Amino acid sequence: MRGIGTDFKGEATGSDKRFSFSIPATNSDTVHLFESAVDLLSYATMQKLDGKPWNAEHLVSLAGVYKPKRETEESKLPLALGQFLENHPEVKHVNLRLDNDPAGRIAMNTIYKQLTGKYNVCPLPPLSGKDYNDTLCDRLGLPRTKIVKKEIAR
Repeated sequence: MRGIGTDFKGEATGSDKRFSFSIPATNSDTVHLFESAVDLLSYATMQKLDGKPWNAEHLVSLAGVYKPKRETEESKLPLALGQFLENHPEVKHVNLRLDNDPAGRIAMNTIYKQLTGKYNVCPLPPLSGKDYNDTLCDRLGLPRTKIVKKEIAR
């Protein structure tokens, strides 16, 4: 759950992180991994703007930042990615399109180390801004989305 115009974030009762927002392709050996559904949809929009099929490859959201353990060997794959790879054994290529911020870079590095040797893994942070939504906003000449913190009246 997310608030509009605030920094509210929360989990919906009964949610299962193994089954996050995704757009599976009909026939693909490639998955693109994003931190959020908004970034996934922003990437799909840019594909469409470029005249490319936006749903030709698997698109998966982690539904939030993935925080690995300090030691890579102790970290587990994000639940949504692990479940998706289990359900889609045809996947050979994993494109890491996580945020270009400290948490995103740490997660990207950890997932890269965990999957290398099993998959062809390619880190692909956004070309501009913190995330793929910023990149889309830049491309369309729109202001980047910012979280507006409001003082709560007491």
